[in-house]
Amino acid sequence: MKSKEWLDRQNRDFYVKKAKKIGYVSRSAYKILEIEKKFKLINNSKNILELGSAPGGWSQVIFELKDTVKMYAFDLLDMKFKHPNMKFIKENFLTYDYSKIPHKFDLILSDIAPNTTGHQTTDHLRMSSIIEDIISVLDLIALPSSSFVFKIWKGSEEIDIINKLKKKYKKVSYFKPQSSRTKSSEIFIVAQKFIH
Repeated sequence: MKSKEWLDRQNRDFYVKKAKKIGYVSRSAYKILEIEKKFKLINNSKNILELGSAPGGWSQVIFELKDTVKMYAFDLLDMKFKHPNMKFIKENFLTYDYSKIPHKFDLILSDIAPNTTGHQTTDHLRMSSIIEDIISVLDLIALPSSSFVFKIWKGSEEIDIINKLKKKYKKVSYFKPQSSRTKSSEIFIVAQKFIH
């Protein structure tokens, strides 16, 4: 998307305006609010891992809902939001040594999206590759009966990813927040009750 088109869309976007008015660092805050309203995952978690956390829209909501939670957040970009109960690690989550973290997690979240090329199939494959990478480290980071929520763009790899998750989780659900842009192919997958 050209920068002028993007700016025009941002200026018209209801959730962008609402986020600015309330003080959320990004419009994505509304997506995690909708996910939590339906699935009640944050409320039932003590230790949360967020992958692709910058600028901090999800983290901000998490601590607003439950400020006693302990959180680790990973991103290659800086966070605008900070909290004393959150440890931010500016590293690639794939190359990180998880033995440095003294516990595993009740809830793993990913709102990661690669930089888009504008070619839907290519973007979907790049996004799917990231999700596959997260699935490959679940045994290192996920507690038994924990949950995993992530964004994906719909496409050819989606069914294969769902099938892999069904071998690792007792329940796997689709969720499309109202705050997702209507034209966007993004969907959230909510996988619950990790089988260790």
